Amino acid sequence: MPSNFPIVLPPEVVNAFRAQGFVVTPDVLSTEDVAQYGAAIDQAVAARTASDTRSISDKSTYEQSFLQCMRLCETDPGVVDLTFHEGLAGIAAQLLGVPSVNLWQDQALYKEPGGRETTAHQDQPFWPIGKAPLISAWIPLNAVDEGNGAMAYVPGSHLAGPLKVVDITHTSKPFDILNDPALKGESLQVVPVNPGSVIWHHGFTVHAAGANRSDSVRRAFTVVYLSADAIRTKAWPAFPLDRARVGVGDRIEGEGLPRLWPPLATRPAPPVQKGAVTGPQGM
Repeated sequence: MPSNFPIVLPPEVVNAFRAQGFVVTPDVLSTEDVAQYGAAIDQAVAARTASDTRSISDKSTYEQSFLQCMRLCETDPGVVDLTFHEGLAGIAAQLLGVPSVNLWQDQALYKEPGGRETTAHQDQPFWPIGKAPLISAWIPLNAVDEGNGAMAYVPGSHLAGPLKVVDITHTSKPFDILNDPALKGESLQVVPVNPGSVIWHHGFTVHAAGANRSDSVRRAFTVVYLSADAIRTKAWPAFPLDRARVGVGDRIEGEGLPRLWPPLATRPAPPVQKGAVTGPQGM
């Protein structure tokens, strides 16, 4: 592995991630960074949701779990530096044990006051990418605990590989993944976190988020990184792959899927927008 990472992880942090499927890296972002990026993300979320005046009780079950605004780096210049943050991308590469990572997606996930819990699920089975190394950085923009929507993870669940897909849109009764025998009775572990720190979880780690019982929005931003050697394995529709014309058997790269580590000398121009993207891709 290269040694020029802006943030070099101790071996015990990497080992903890590989054993548990999640880990917290403290103090990755400064107070000033969090304030700057948080203001930019707040502005982007406000712009994207300005026309939605519904109360949370009038929203679908999926929408009650969180406000989801995807691919902000393509539309909001103030968010770009966070999505392309070299320290974060280098951490992703170290935890996955790969030399290079590309962007899969970024998104704001804001849980409104009164927002319901996010049902336990795995991320990666939603996408036609097989078992490619994938990791999410969950970046809190305010302190998060059990009262306002903290993340929770089943330790070691990533080692079970892909399980049955959980319908977190709740168009039908979702599969109760926590009772899957592959999890061997392990339960969710709640992970409170403060802004500046980052929670990382593997693409196959079973995770959920609690309800927001506070009177303030739980604000979080995620960046999802994929090994640069990843291959598309299935033909079912997937917006970033279809837009970039990535066929089955092709390497996952191209428009909207830029390399994040090692950093590019010049960042690519954002793709031309072709409509809003929604779907079960949040936490």
